[in-house]
Amino acid sequence: MLVLDLRWVLFGILVLGFAIAGLVAWLANGLRLGRWRSLPFPLEARAIFERAPFGLLLLDDPGTCRYANPYAQRLLGLATPSGTLPPANWTEALRQDCSIVQGRVATAGRYRGIALGEERFARWWVTAWRANRGAPWTYAVFALDATAQQRAERSARDLFSDLSHELRTPIATILTHLEVLRLPDLAEEVRAQSLNLMQVEARRMSRMASALLELSWLEASGDIERRPVDLLPLVEEIVTQMTPQAQRKGVMLSLESDAPLELVIGDAGRLKQVFLNLLDNAIKYIGPGNRAVVSLRQRPGSVACAVCDDGPGIQPQHLPHVTKRFYRGVPEGSGGSGLGLALVVEILQHHQSQLEIDSRSEGAETGTCVRFALPILSGEEV
Repeated sequence: MLVLDLRWVLFGILVLGFAIAGLVAWLANGLRLGRWRSLPFPLEARAIFERAPFGLLLLDDPGTCRYANPYAQRLLGLATPSGTLPPANWTEALRQDCSIVQGRVATAGRYRGIALGEERFARWWVTAWRANRGAPWTYAVFALDATAQQRAERSARDLFSDLSHELRTPIATILTHLEVLRLPDLAEEVRAQSLNLMQVEARRMSRMASALLELSWLEASGDIERRPVDLLPLVEEIVTQMTPQAQRKGVMLSLESDAPLELVIGDAGRLKQVFLNLLDNAIKYIGPGNRAVVSLRQRPGSVACAVCDDGPGIQPQHLPHVTKRFYRGVPEGSGGSGLGLALVVEILQHHQSQLEIDSRSEGAETGTCVRFALPILSGEEV
């Protein structure tokens, strides 16, 4: 979830607004003086626009680009800094905006947000001017890549939607049992059951809130410690911590590792969360007599990590979705928050790693194996 200081956002918008207004005035003056017919603008100004942190396009007409700076070329997928604009949904929208801004005061312009593809978004502001009444129109387009902002907004919408859905059940359960506890002559056994269920649901909400805060913090900050980590003792500690839980359920838990292992680079606390979540999932969803094995193998440039079990596996229809927030491929009563694997994926991305999940739910041999590789400490990072 994106967290911004509103004061800095407003300040940035104000500065950008003054810069654009000044640039438009300068461009218009340059046109009146006839300096733009041979070059888009003086060479000293062009050097500035080549490094600008926003896209700039100058159009002789809505379909012909006289100049596009490198930012605009990357954003809009233009092969050259000038020429005919390619056929695309955004070029048609740009034509419409250019038509609208004709005759408007330059500072009014036209603002639009537009999708450039399935996963890319842009925002632009278009203005137009001409040197005199009979002169042709010239258009300036100032564009920004809004992909990250759009994804953050969509993520926030999905988060609040999912969270409201997920909290509905535990809150309803607690409210129902509060009413039960107010009944006169309530049997002690029923009272104890109601209190236990309320406690279970309250703990579930607490776990959900904790995991959600962790996930949101990682998405917003992107900061983790990058220090040498000796992975074997770290994982040995996690296996020891999880052994009582495995024994209570009749699950055999073991660790297999190459020795010695090279140091990996990362955040030891976050890596503990990864192994804890993966082992907790493995133990939770397999039955008595099943095995869960953690393996660490030395590979060139990395340590390959895996948590595998011989449980019932994940059904194929659930497998593509299990890392999504709040998704559960098992019945509601399992007690999970639906955030564990999403948190694992986010932590591994911050360690330049990806989670791979293989699972078989049919046949003689079933089970699930999750794998990832952690980069080892390089000589430059020592």
